[in-house]
Amino acid sequence: MSPPRYFVPHAASPVEPVPCDASEVVHVLDAFRLEPAYLGEAEWFVCTDVVGQLQLIPGSERARLPASVQAQLAHHEVASGKPPRRLAAAELFFFSPEVVEHPADADGFNDPVYLYGTLTGPWPGNAVTRVNGQLTVTRGDVLAGFAHGAPDAFHYVKDAESRDVPRAYHALLPGDRADQLAQGRGLVLTYPAVPAELQAHHAANGMQVASVLHAVLSQLQEDARTHQGPKELAVLELPVPSRAMAIADLELRGYEVKGDVATPRPTKGGLVGKVAGWFQDEAVRVPREAPPPEFLELARRVLPWLPGWPTETERTLRDHVLAGTPVARTHLPRVPAPPPAVIPPRMPTPPVRSSEWMQDFIDSRGKPGGAKPRLTQLQPKPAPRPPPAKPASPASWQADFAPAPAAPARPATRQQEKAPAPPGKKPDWMSDFDD
Repeated sequence: MSPPRYFVPHAASPVEPVPCDASEVVHVLDAFRLEPAYLGEAEWFVCTDVVGQLQLIPGSERARLPASVQAQLAHHEVASGKPPRRLAAAELFFFSPEVVEHPADADGFNDPVYLYGTLTGPWPGNAVTRVNGQLTVTRGDVLAGFAHGAPDAFHYVKDAESRDVPRAYHALLPGDRADQLAQGRGLVLTYPAVPAELQAHHAANGMQVASVLHAVLSQLQEDARTHQGPKELAVLELPVPSRAMAIADLELRGYEVKGDVATPRPTKGGLVGKVAGWFQDEAVRVPREAPPPEFLELARRVLPWLPGWPTETERTLRDHVLAGTPVARTHLPRVPAPPPAVIPPRMPTPPVRSSEWMQDFIDSRGKPGGAKPRLTQLQPKPAPRPPPAKPASPASWQADFAPAPAAPARPATRQQEKAPAPPGKKPDWMSDFDD
């Protein structure tokens, strides 16, 4: 695989082939039409398998999809009320980020953002592979990608556990320069990774997308306040994706939360505590919680405030996304193909843990004593496994007072097979000597 220019594969991660088997997928993330059609195929489905890895399934294999996946497609087509969008591209890459790094010592305003995850592609093709690595884009690319892709998000059935209608969002990001994008190459469709344990009924990634957008908007607002940036952005009231997580963060920073107000928790009494209180932050208001659609709307509002936006790369990238209309093609008569053989399901290769290889990229940009970058985790960290408990054993001196082991029981004496002859009568064996 020849990856896009702005994607750097991890040197120690293996490059794995990607099997395309419609019977293995469990959820659908996206549906679109590819133009020009590749080998007669126009419609494609972006799906996930049992471990959350991305797979691209052609529309001609829709009948081979599991019944639950076909039901998701039918619901989305009816709920969205419009045909799938069209992508004018010669090749596509699919990216599933797990961690987003926001550099702390960036000099500009629309600074780079590093996304760590798994890249799959190029599609369509006969040698599709996946590899872990880093994709570099700008803050504006992230905001614009999700904001422009929101109208075509995949709709799921609302269940009892979902407060809002669950959806799978995507972002079309630039993986190369504008001249390559103009040729339909280097386009990267991005789907934030959802933990496999949270994909019981669907693969909605609204919380992950809201977390990424909140982190990018927070960095932009901080720079606007520090470097006299756009006033509209500096005074913007920014909500949070999860109020519970915001309260937990304030408590870790030494605040005591009561209602909507967080006040610094006193550490010491007397004069020392009073002097320390003068240097503590004042009371802050706990931000309100907002759903993913509100963060997408905020991203759309903030984009015009970025200096020099939209860039040439952004304009070229959006030219490849066309409205969904029926594709009229001349179909050549084909010989009916035999029914596909039933392939037994196989367990896909589990992905490499992100905490092992992503740190290599993060450490390569670190400076001794420098500020640490801000990381947005899209996958929960696994809890450390507790060490096995050692069985309690008595001290050696206690063995001296232990009772002596009981002697083994003697085996019972073997009884005679025949009862002794009664007195006055000869045993039976003596009769053999009688004449």
